[in-house]
Amino acid sequence: MIKAMSKVQLIGSKGLMDEVIRLLHNLGIVHIESIPARIELEDSYLKRQPIERGKALLKESLERMFERLNSIHLLLPASDPPLPLQGGDKGMGLVLADITSNAFLDEVDKLEKEVKGLHAEKAGLSEEISSIGRYEKILKGIAPLVAKLKGLNNFETIGITIDRAKEDIIPLLENEVGRIAEERHQFFVKDIDKDTIGIVITYPKKYDATMKALIASEAIAEIKLPERYTEMTLFDALKVMIKRREEMPVLIMNIDNRLNMLAKKWYKKLELLMRLLRDTVDELKTLAYCAHTRFTFVIVGWIPKDKFHALSAAIMDKFGDKVMVREMEIREDEIDLIPVYIKNPKLLKPFEVFLNILPPPKYGSVDPTPYLALFFPTFFGLILGDIGYGGILFVLSRYLKKRFKAREYLSSLASVLTISSLFAMAFGILFGEFFGDLGERFGLLHPIIFDRVKAMKVFLLLAIGIGAGHIFLGLMLAIVNYIHRGKGREAMAKASTLILMLALIAILAVLAGYLPKGLITPGVVIMLAAFIILILFEGVIGPLEAVKTIGNILSYARIMAIGTASVALALLANKLGGLTDNVILGIFIAGIVHIINILLGILSPGIQALRLHYVEFFSKFYQTGGRRYEPFKKGK
Repeated sequence: MIKAMSKVQLIGSKGLMDEVIRLLHNLGIVHIESIPARIELEDSYLKRQPIERGKALLKESLERMFERLNSIHLLLPASDPPLPLQGGDKGMGLVLADITSNAFLDEVDKLEKEVKGLHAEKAGLSEEISSIGRYEKILKGIAPLVAKLKGLNNFETIGITIDRAKEDIIPLLENEVGRIAEERHQFFVKDIDKDTIGIVITYPKKYDATMKALIASEAIAEIKLPERYTEMTLFDALKVMIKRREEMPVLIMNIDNRLNMLAKKWYKKLELLMRLLRDTVDELKTLAYCAHTRFTFVIVGWIPKDKFHALSAAIMDKFGDKVMVREMEIREDEIDLIPVYIKNPKLLKPFEVFLNILPPPKYGSVDPTPYLALFFPTFFGLILGDIGYGGILFVLSRYLKKRFKAREYLSSLASVLTISSLFAMAFGILFGEFFGDLGERFGLLHPIIFDRVKAMKVFLLLAIGIGAGHIFLGLMLAIVNYIHRGKGREAMAKASTLILMLALIAILAVLAGYLPKGLITPGVVIMLAAFIILILFEGVIGPLEAVKTIGNILSYARIMAIGTASVALALLANKLGGLTDNVILGIFIAGIVHIINILLGILSPGIQALRLHYVEFFSKFYQTGGRRYEPFKKGK
């Protein structure tokens, strides 16, 4: 539900302002509001003034320090468990004066230099491993050729590679090399891989400049070794590369060990330091929200109404009558500015996850969470409706709940899936389904309400009937919303739409023979009256919205369509499994199809149930435009 909020004002001596802000930060229940630039207080005026220069400089300094510590923290591997910290975890005995001291800054400089240096060294080694991998393949290919030329004096050796697509130039290249070297050369060709050909050329040193000019003019890739190996021959470079490659894993492991040791000493310490810095910066930022004179300060904010006494008691206990807390009257023009605080019981809370992707509702409107908690699992269960599938989803959801317990978003989704799987099993009992018709084949289950395949018309009427009830509930919630916000005209328009829809359904029921024929005349009169009232209140848009409402109701037929498709796929799995003479093969084939159906049973019911809420249901009453309640509190 959307909690009732109070607007509060704190007034006190300016000398206590920092302490009051610190107390509010610890309490974590006040949504502090930026107050007007000029407010009236007991025949005098207070102005929102800039933060004092000293505090502004401190804030900038702490923000820079936070960024430095955060960059170091990101480079350290997570340490679990960390080494014990002297002085305890909380604050480690450090205060801001310690953090901004020259000694601490020197320590941070040393740590930053060491961590970044280790990462740079590791990156260099990784790059060298990659480089060696590229050169090793080429050098190994031409090594036998280079070995033949070892010991030749006054001769130069050059290695080149050519793409196999250009191998036609090799004879031309050899002729040109012979012409330049006056046939005093050796020309060796060797396949390196399917895409590359290696060539080694040896020639008198006096032709080196001309030969390299030839290679460059033909756009041929000369094998140029990394800087570390430039003074070596190709053969020696290959030997050193192989030895270096064998040493590198040990070097990288040593770097990782040093980083892990630093992490054990600093990882948690940095987290605590950053939390202290972040909280202090938040408190300094909050000063800009306050108004003050030379002697007085004012803080304005929002708080859940049931927390007001806790705030008053905390202020009185800390400051006595030196700081005053009062509840202010909320002006009409402030209603849309009231922060929205949604709080539901533990059973309903997981369904709030579906509201996080939507803009918050307006204050004073209806929280849709309870309706999501009821209808989402119902739609999910109607679509899936199988004891076996529901049981598998239940086990999977409990595993996910345990696996992602620390991640609120995923944990909430797992809880929703758990509840929905129970509904799926309950409807599976009513439909008599266990992995399709397996339960019925073994004589263990029989449909209690109806068979979804044989009674598709009944299933369709049930789905549309549920849709009508769901949409009518949305219209009623819209009426309540508008009444609470004092918008009678809009409330009457929604009421007219609701009456028009009910009258239309009654007329259709009479024509179908479900209601007495004598009701058709009153039904038509009521429908026409509602139609006229709707035009008066909303003009031409009103009837168009009524037609759209009919479409919204018919959309719920997808519950029947997708549910029946799920049953059909389960029956197909069992039939395919039964067609084989081999029991094991039959179980395997049926199992594969059932697994596919289970995967679809997670996605399709969830997506369709959400669509029916977001598109059909919420469109009737959900009013966006609210602001989230964001209390001024310390980070975790």
